[in-house]
Amino acid sequence: MSNNTGLRKNTLGLFSLVFFVVAAASPLTGVVGGLPVAIFTGNGGGIPVVYIAACLILMLFSVGYLAMSRYVKSAGAFYSYIKQGLGEGWGSSASILALLAYIAIQLAVVAMLGFFSAQFLQQHFSLNVPWWVLSMLFTLIAWMLGIRRVEVGGKILGVLMLAEVAIVLVTDVMLLVKKTGPLNFTSFEPSVFMHGNLGIAFIFAIASFVGFESTAIYAEECRNPEKTVPRATVCALLLITVFFCFTSWSLVQAYGFDQLVVIASKDPGNFVFDITRQYVGQWAVDTMSVLLITSLFAATVAFHNNISRYLFSISRDGLIWKELCKTHPVNGTPHNASHLHGVLSMLLLAGMGSVNLDPMLHIFAFGSAIATLCILLLQIGVSAAVVAYFARNQHEFSKWQIFWAPLAALVLMGITLVMMVENLQLMSGSDSVLIRFIPWLIALCALLGYMLSWRRRAIA
Repeated sequence: MSNNTGLRKNTLGLFSLVFFVVAAASPLTGVVGGLPVAIFTGNGGGIPVVYIAACLILMLFSVGYLAMSRYVKSAGAFYSYIKQGLGEGWGSSASILALLAYIAIQLAVVAMLGFFSAQFLQQHFSLNVPWWVLSMLFTLIAWMLGIRRVEVGGKILGVLMLAEVAIVLVTDVMLLVKKTGPLNFTSFEPSVFMHGNLGIAFIFAIASFVGFESTAIYAEECRNPEKTVPRATVCALLLITVFFCFTSWSLVQAYGFDQLVVIASKDPGNFVFDITRQYVGQWAVDTMSVLLITSLFAATVAFHNNISRYLFSISRDGLIWKELCKTHPVNGTPHNASHLHGVLSMLLLAGMGSVNLDPMLHIFAFGSAIATLCILLLQIGVSAAVVAYFARNQHEFSKWQIFWAPLAALVLMGITLVMMVENLQLMSGSDSVLIRFIPWLIALCALLGYMLSWRRRAIA
């Protein structure tokens, strides 16, 4: 393959694409870190239903998103959809927000990865390695994999994802088998799942799906993208939903509803580990600790690939340095974009480590909050873009697919966005006053993106 501006075609099938998406969602991290907090700050034992509700809203979003995927086959994904539907200016703003979202979440994930890896080395080998050194090492590995053929990363992510899902399911099944007395299905009763702070629970639930939309990023590299991208999107969405719904319902069985919230709030970090130790054994806790690290590494690789392809697509459209849209002569990957992203990530991690930022309290808290807000804002933009695009162009879709479903998704996601802004400190787990400035940072980045588009048109 020559060194051009085209990604390697026909390299990813359905399963590889699903692995990329589910790996980005980091299911084990969501169970160990997010689920206990969602239980005691949200609606307690009714949490399984909230994951189903989040899935239904994202399914609504996917109706229009997948209809438009027949006409947009670019690595730019959200950016490309919004550009096609709402114009170049809005698309340029979306490109910056997408980069901000994925860079923020990757830094958050790799900082957590370094933190847990440092803890593991200390506990098992008495080695004191700074978290940021380990984060840089994992970033370097992800960088190297990002240059390799994309299917190599897909296979590695597949193995890691299956392992982390398997250990959680072992805990779920053993808990249900060993539980004394009948299984409790009251989680699905309105009086239970409507109890407590349903809005907070929903915010944590929908954040567990961050990255499900990234199937479109690989549209240029898929075999038969018209069928593969929609199927992978729906499969990933359903798999994530079933996993979190079944796991949360299983964990709820461990305690009575009255005890559940109290126990989860006392030590949320060890809530899942304690249940695993009780019903499976210490070996499973040790295995889960290792797989938590591999889960975070899998997410790091997935987000590195996402960011490289966004940089590639934006460069190809002339918004940033054109050299970034060159692809590897053999592997067909966006290697220049991968190099730039790798270098920037290493510098950022070194800088954060040098000023002693806390990887959990500062980096993960801010990164996850920024990413979740940006992704939700982009999904709102895509829903509007679908309506606008099909209003101007001939199509074969029903009114439901290209108007009512996207409109409903836009309204429901808009409500969710407002709830997130109002509860940013709780969602991030940080009490820093700087959290309140995140929406303004996002607005500033969107404005910067629009100015890039204006500058490009002025030069042209």
